[in-house]
Parts: sequence; structure tokens; C-alpha cells
Amino acid sequence: MCAKERKSDVSKYLYLRTDGRSHNWHVRLVAPTEIHHLLVPAKREIRRSTGTPDRKKAQSIGARIIAEYREQWQGLRAELCEPAHEDALKAVGLTSTLIGQIGGARLGSWAFTDDAERFDYEGLDDDELAELEAFCEMTDAAMRSVLSQGRRSSIWQSTVQTVLDWCEDLGYRVEVTDPLFPKLVRRFADAEKTSASLIRQRNAGEAVDFPSQEAELPRLSSMVDLYEKHKGGNVVRKVLTTNVSIWQRFVAFCGDIPLDSASSGHVYRFLESRLKTEDEPWSQGYATGRAKNTLKEFFGLARTMSLMSSANPVSGLETHPRLTAEQVEERKQPRHPFDAGHLNKLFSSDWYAPNPVHIKGRVREDYGIRYWGPLISLFHGLRVRELVQLHSHDLRVVDGILLMSIQLDLDDTASSDGVARSLKNASTKRTIPVHPMLIALGFADFVDTVRKQHAVGAPLFPSAVPDSDSKSPLWGRAYEQAFLRHVRERLSFGHGYGNHSFRHTVEDRIRDVQLEHGIWPAGLSQFYTGRKLPRDSDKVFLRLQGSEIDYGKGYKPANMVKFVQLISFDDVDLPPSFDVWLRSVNARGRKKNLKG
Repeated sequence: MCAKERKSDVSKYLYLRTDGRSHNWHVRLVAPTEIHHLLVPAKREIRRSTGTPDRKKAQSIGARIIAEYREQWQGLRAELCEPAHEDALKAVGLTSTLIGQIGGARLGSWAFTDDAERFDYEGLDDDELAELEAFCEMTDAAMRSVLSQGRRSSIWQSTVQTVLDWCEDLGYRVEVTDPLFPKLVRRFADAEKTSASLIRQRNAGEAVDFPSQEAELPRLSSMVDLYEKHKGGNVVRKVLTTNVSIWQRFVAFCGDIPLDSASSGHVYRFLESRLKTEDEPWSQGYATGRAKNTLKEFFGLARTMSLMSSANPVSGLETHPRLTAEQVEERKQPRHPFDAGHLNKLFSSDWYAPNPVHIKGRVREDYGIRYWGPLISLFHGLRVRELVQLHSHDLRVVDGILLMSIQLDLDDTASSDGVARSLKNASTKRTIPVHPMLIALGFADFVDTVRKQHAVGAPLFPSAVPDSDSKSPLWGRAYEQAFLRHVRERLSFGHGYGNHSFRHTVEDRIRDVQLEHGIWPAGLSQFYTGRKLPRDSDKVFLRLQGSEIDYGKGYKPANMVKFVQLISFDDVDLPPSFDVWLRSVNARGRKKNLKG
């Protein structure tokens, strides 16, 4: 209730003990429900003695106690909203639903306070009852003035300030310039007038109840746990955490508003802010692709679970924030192919040295992945996760041809008991013939050795197996990072080069092969590299050959060999065969041990 603070506002928090153990007045204060989870149970309700039986003195001391705790709780409220102080609360756009919630919360607050004064404590004596009656009469007149005179009311400005303070208590910062702000003030004034009327009826001995309020609408933050449960197990951990991060950025930008209050304007301004920020700005494609689709999925889940009744705000976007052409180009994440010069430098580098000092951890002693990792990637264009997840059962000989399957774990294999493997999409799953050059270098013999020394389903590269106890286990993280550091820093290839460069390299070679030897069957090159869509640079070329994107069950590996063997790197000096290289590594190791 506003008008002016009633003299005995503190009185509603004062009470006397009924057990006779003290004649002093005590303060009882309940923390706001939205911060209960930040407090231990014993601190959610405060009961403190004022140290005096004198009611007037108790009011003065009680006011200081109340101010002390409210200041502490206001700090916790601010933490919930992320900003360090209430002035930094994110402004929210008003809607009829939100206005109803704010007004209903005000009614509920007075219902709680009045019930506590009358029934939970000592009740009201004659003086307190008269004081409360006078206050209700004053409030009724004041709120009628606001409702009848609007901005001309003598207490309009003080009421506006009370409304703003109340909204901030609830975690919202509203703007007086919002077109619906006058409606909010009217709703607030009506809640005050209704509360005063009900309290006066109770003062007269009538058993009236405050109207029941609608449950608070679910807010944006309530979607995180639900989304994680919905997507858990269906996507890899990185995808899940990235999507949740996008949503949490959106919540921080908008404030933790009800789901039904989110609008297409919120989405537009959020995407715009991420495009224009100087702190790791997003690219155009990421903002209006991945991020927009993630927000749409979150809101779609909320609607499906009946947590919001308004339309999906992402669907209401009729335009998008845009970067200039220059900005789009600047923010592209380049992925350059290796040329012959890069490859010759790599294969002659100390990556293939017996004991490279700069390669640390398990990769240093995993000779299989150090030798075969770059070569398999070169001839097959495997994604790094496809490479490091290879197991012995992924390779088999059929009709004299060594085949490689990019697949998930099979039943009854050792790998099924470890960290699950993953595929990027359905097009990734494929069975292809191993390139003849890899066989010439000793890959088939290497696979046979793994099979003889380990159980069925053993990983080809032990250093790639993730720690199952890790919070975010990821196959081949050590190899991926070690190789990336080697080519970008040690070989000075720079930004845009890494294991993915092999993928673009082999696709370039496939294109050159087709120019020289004739066009491949439609979709064969995409099937070989496990790409659903051709690269932008290849779309026109592949469209000329009538390439279908949906290749059904793909191609028989035996029919692919004559095409695959045409992919060559005659201008590259490859390492010696694996057995020769391994003997040199072991020989160096023995010499080192003898010297030691």
C-alpha cells in the first residue's frame, strides 16, 4: 500500500513470545521466495529480539533490523539477475499476462502479511486495529484518486515509484515509456484498493479471503533442466552444452522473464547484440542459423510441455539483424586445404621423429595414431572424430578388398562397454574401400597386429580412448590438440589449418581427378567422404553431373575401388612404410636406453 508509508508499517513484523520466556518484542521476517534456494533453511525466516518491551522503541529497533536483512536479500536478488546492482536489471517489455502476474503478486503479498498478523502471531489489539483501519481508508482514497484522475492525481508520481520498486523486487525492470506502463499502474492501484477493501472487511469481523492468484508463470530459466532431459542421450555432449549456453545467454540478455512474455523483439535484439558485441561476436551464419534454431527449439519444447501459451517468438521473426558484407567475410572461420608444400613439410617434420620433445602425453607413445592419423585423413578425408574412433571391427576383408566402416558400436564388442561413439549425421555412416596407398604403406598388417594382440572391438589407437569418468569425455581430444598445435605453431601454417584441412585436400583432389579422368557417378564423391551436401565451392561442379544428395544405401565398395585408386598424391613425399618407420623408432629408443 502506498500513499505514504504508514507509521506502524514495522508493527506487522513485531510479535511477543507466547511462552513467557521474554517480555521483549521480536521481529519476524520471511525472505522472498525467489531467493530461498540461496539460503540455508534456518535463514529463510528471521526471528530476532529487539531487546525492549517498549513497543515504540521496538518499532525503531525493528526498522533497523528489517532494513539490514532487506539489504542483504536485495543483494541476493541482484545476483540472480546476473547484474551486480538493481540498476543493471534487464528491462522487460510489458504484456497483459505479465501485468496480471505483477498485480496478482501484490495481492498475494498483502494476503500473506494480513494472515500472518491476524492468525500466525498474537493478533491485533484495539489500537493496532484502529491504526490499520485508518491506513486502509487512506489507501482506498489514494488509489481511487489514481484510478479516476490518472496522471493528474496528486500521488501519481509516488505511485509510479512504488510500482517500479515492486517490479524490481520481483526481478523485473520496466520502463515508464513502455506503452503498457499506464495499464500496469492501474492494475497495481486496483490491487492496492482491493487489498484495502478486504482488510477492512476482516477488520469488521467478516470471514473473507483474498482471491486466489494464478501460479507464477514458468520463466526462461526453467527450460534448462527440461531441455537437458529432453536432449540427453540424443546428441553429443558438445552439442548439448553449446545449445544450453546459447539459451543462457538469451536469459541473461532478456532477464529471467516468463516464457509467455518473450517476444520476437527479444529474439531480434538478442541476435543483434551478439552480432555487434566486441566480446567474441557471432558470425552471421551462427546467429541466424545455429543460435536462432536453438532458441526456436527451446520455445517449441516449452509450448509442447504446456509451459507457455503464446506463439513461438522465433517464428514471429519477419526479418533478421544483418552484418555488412565486409563484416561477414571478416568473421568467417577459415578451413584451408593443405597443398603439396604443406604436406611435404608435415611428413618430413619431427611429428614423425622417434621421440619428438614437443609431443606430450599418451599421443607421444601411441605410434599407431602418430603414423596413421595424418595418412588416413589424407587419403580418406575423415573427420577427426571418425578417425580417432576407429576400432578393429570397423575393418574387414571382403572379396579380397579391405573395407573401412564409419559406424557406431556393434553388439558384443569390447568397445560397447566403454564411452559410446558418435556420428555427425546419417550421411556419415558408410563403408568404403581402404585406399590402396594405405595398404602399400602397411595399414592392413597394422590392423592384423591389433586384432592378434587385443580382443575383438579394440580401438586402433589407444591414446584416443576418452576417460569415462571425465565430465565431458571426448574421443581423440589429445591427438586433435597435439596435431593442431604442431601444424599451426611448430610448422607455422597459421590459422585455418588442422586435421579438417585433409578433408578439403582430398575433396580438391577428387575434383581434379574427375576433370582429368571423367565425371564420377552421381553422389559417389560425397559418399566417399561422408558429406551430405557438397562444399559451396563444389556445388556448381557437382550439380553439372546431376549429383543426388540422397544416396540411399550408397555404393558397393568393390565398385568404388577403380575410382578411389585414382586419388593420388604423386607430388607428395610420403613417410616410409609403417614397419620401416617403426623399426627406426624402436632402434632410436634402444640407443637412447643404452646411453642412459
